Amino acid sequence: MTTLLNSPAQRGTRAARHTRVDSLDGIRALAVIAVIAYHVSLPGADGGFLGVDVFFVLSGFLITTLLMRELTGTGRIDLGGFWVRRVLRLLPASVLLIVTVVGVSAFVAAPFRRADIGADALWSLLYVGNWRFIDAAGYFSNDGSTSPLQHVWSLAVEEQFYVVWPLLLVVCVAPWVRACSRVVGVEGGLDSAARSEIAAVRRVAVRRGVFVVALVVGAASAVWFAWLYDPHTAERAYMGTDTRVFAPLVGAAVAACMQVRGVQLFVTRRAQPLMALGLVGVVAGLCLLGGQHSPRPAYFLGGGVVFSVVVAVLVAATSAADRREGLTLVLGSTPLGWIGRISYGMYLWHWPLVVWIIGDRQWSPVRAAVVVVATVVVAQLSYTLVEVPLRTGRLRAVAPVRLLPAAAGVVGVVTMVPAVLGGTVWNRVIPAVAGPQVGETSLVLVGDSVIQRLLPALDVEARRRGVTVLSGARGGCPALLVKATDANGAPLSGGNCAAQVGERQAKAVDEAKGGVVVWWSRYEIADRVGADGRFLGAGSAEFWDAQIADFRKSVDALTVRGARLVVVEMDRPGVGLDSRCSPTDCPEFLSRMRNRDELRVEWNSRLREYAASDPRVSVIRMDDLYCRNDVTPCDDHAPARASAKDVFPSPEGSLTRPDGAHFSPAAAPGVAAALLDRVGAG
Repeated sequence: MTTLLNSPAQRGTRAARHTRVDSLDGIRALAVIAVIAYHVSLPGADGGFLGVDVFFVLSGFLITTLLMRELTGTGRIDLGGFWVRRVLRLLPASVLLIVTVVGVSAFVAAPFRRADIGADALWSLLYVGNWRFIDAAGYFSNDGSTSPLQHVWSLAVEEQFYVVWPLLLVVCVAPWVRACSRVVGVEGGLDSAARSEIAAVRRVAVRRGVFVVALVVGAASAVWFAWLYDPHTAERAYMGTDTRVFAPLVGAAVAACMQVRGVQLFVTRRAQPLMALGLVGVVAGLCLLGGQHSPRPAYFLGGGVVFSVVVAVLVAATSAADRREGLTLVLGSTPLGWIGRISYGMYLWHWPLVVWIIGDRQWSPVRAAVVVVATVVVAQLSYTLVEVPLRTGRLRAVAPVRLLPAAAGVVGVVTMVPAVLGGTVWNRVIPAVAGPQVGETSLVLVGDSVIQRLLPALDVEARRRGVTVLSGARGGCPALLVKATDANGAPLSGGNCAAQVGERQAKAVDEAKGGVVVWWSRYEIADRVGADGRFLGAGSAEFWDAQIADFRKSVDALTVRGARLVVVEMDRPGVGLDSRCSPTDCPEFLSRMRNRDELRVEWNSRLREYAASDPRVSVIRMDDLYCRNDVTPCDDHAPARASAKDVFPSPEGSLTRPDGAHFSPAAAPGVAAALLDRVGAG
């Protein structure tokens, strides 16, 4: 983005001239590096998600500076012109990304994911994808359904800000500015002194109006951000436009403050110390606000706002600093400047490459490095052949003859690079061949993230056997259509499980028209709400009666098209659970899996008892395949037994479930094949 700063309060000064502030590209570079480090799971980068906050604040600061300049000069904002410039700046590269992802996914994605990716593309193209991804799958947990377009939620928030913020200024600030101007005198026919006085009044009215609107709306957003935070499902607070708009509005408020002569003089004279404090604050935020799998609660409960203020101060100081000294030289250096200029493309392209090259595999420095290199190559192609021609107005340069090399280069990188690496998604997905249609041989999967993360391996093995796989699973939710809660009665996954899972299950069962339904779920030992709205603690007689009554309803719904239901007994967690639990900090449900094994045993017993009286249902066990013993957590180092060596080709001694629940990429194909054998599919 071209960074033009002009302070009417500082006419004639260096900060007022229409020049690019290269050091702001350094801030962009640091932000995108943090985000990519976080997404490739670089050790120590748990706070890298805050790079998105940096982009939000920076955008709010720069866009508001431009809007205030226009409003001060004319008393109006050309909404059409503003939106056209935003579209030309952001849409072409975004469209190239979306088209490429859809095209590549048509060949490499599992069939059960293609329709969802198509829907993701449509929502992303309209810049409303954040609202889809809030309900689609956990952003902070890879449950097997991660979309290669999921990262564009932040672009959706930003674009929605670009639509609403100028409108707010037109409605709330522009009339105030014009009214203040009229108090001084009637426009037209005035001498130069009167015109100067009107201009001065207009400048004051603009900065005060912008500051007040930004402060009021931003404060409301920050409070809403904290209010909606739910530790079980942070996505609503994290990705909602209403909850995240405080960040760009912090930038907007600081931009308004920078129009005050005294403030700008203070910042300009102390720019280097303020930049140093800002960078220290950013580093502190990266260290303190990032958790192992998601932001710490402090981020939602005020930490995110404080971080945004720190970033805004850093941006303001950087924009006002002398570019020939200190930290300004560092941030404006050639390497950081280059990364900053292609940062938009890097953000766009890194996430699909992460999904396709790394996925849910164990962290590897080689794969992480490949993602970074491929990201830089593709981003540079996009910048040179698409972004720069449009930004500089050379529209003829963006003819198909220029776009074709860009598209070809991008597709070449995202398809050939993963193919060079063994064991990627490309290697595991088999081209479709003529075979049984849905309904002839079909497998419907219901359950939580355990079965979801097995989906790619199950799909490959099922297609080898001529079986179609359909999914009705959702991470973080029980297969049972009940309102599961924690011990305090707070709903899991935001309380949306029953409705969303029920819809998914019904759709999959209807498409399958028979076949086999496989149930693999752990959340049936979570507390719940009964039919009468009362809290039912797991283990009570009322709880078990309600569970079996609702299980009977699920059986009726899942077998309505003639399918048979195979239920996998709730398996023991593995010793890898310790990687997600410390002696002083263990999520409640993980603690329950580890310390209340009697609930698992009782549920399995009741399942077997029910299956004995219902010919539509059978129960199988899977953990005998990967557990070496019968304790909880079980020892699930591979291989569990001599006959399992062919099932688990991974090195002996490695964990089949590194986190105690989800199967490693090396173990997943063997588990998938064994599951299909035991359910009799194919």
